[in-house]
Amino acid sequence: MNTPCDDKEIELTLGKHLQIMGGADNLKTALDIFTQLRTRAAGGQVNTPCDDREIELALGIHHHVMGGADNLKTAQDIFVRLRTQAARGKANTPCEDKEIELCLAAIFIDTEAWEQFDGLQLDKQLYSGFDTFLCLSIRYFQELMSVEKILPEHLTLLGKAFNWAAFAVESSGGIDASCLSQLAHCFRFLSAWPQPGLQILGIEEKKAYEFKQTALLLFGLANKLEPHRQEMKKAELWRERERQLLAQMTA
Repeated sequence: MNTPCDDKEIELTLGKHLQIMGGADNLKTALDIFTQLRTRAAGGQVNTPCDDREIELALGIHHHVMGGADNLKTAQDIFVRLRTQAARGKANTPCEDKEIELCLAAIFIDTEAWEQFDGLQLDKQLYSGFDTFLCLSIRYFQELMSVEKILPEHLTLLGKAFNWAAFAVESSGGIDASCLSQLAHCFRFLSAWPQPGLQILGIEEKKAYEFKQTALLLFGLANKLEPHRQEMKKAELWRERERQLLAQMTA
């Protein structure tokens, strides 16, 4: 009992399950599992990258999930190294491994490294699947959430977030909860946008209510697809910023 086995897939699955369960103890146990797998794959050398992409990716994702500056830096280093390897040794070069690219993109979003995110050129790569579109939408929406006060020029950020969110929903066939939720956030924010900015786009004032109702509809569809979403802890900083900006615009 409670003893690591020699089956990599079992160990990885257990680590990922503990990661999903969350909580300090589970996250620590999962980290121990991923670290042990890496050490074994590196020939017994501790804190040494191994040649197993699956293990490295799982370890990097777990550091990202744990959060904090140190963990995010560790995760970024892992993803950058994997990307360089996948690009045949060329640093700062897009690779054909979508999972690596999106993992690195997620780090840049969390660290608000917008220039580095744009350097990934995800909008030009456009890997198959809706997750790339979703990642691009989140990037622009969360940059918008980082501003202190909404200004007319910030409408461009919302427009880009909206554009990619719509693509994500369409690409997913409208059955992915994360895509629906992201589009809902965009509609909700648009419903509170200062009217002068909307007039420039030719959007009538009465549309604000329609946008708000559409947001509620999309959130409802997302929750029906994944009921457990409502039980998840949602303490991300950008959500608090969103609430503050919405309150600021509707005051």
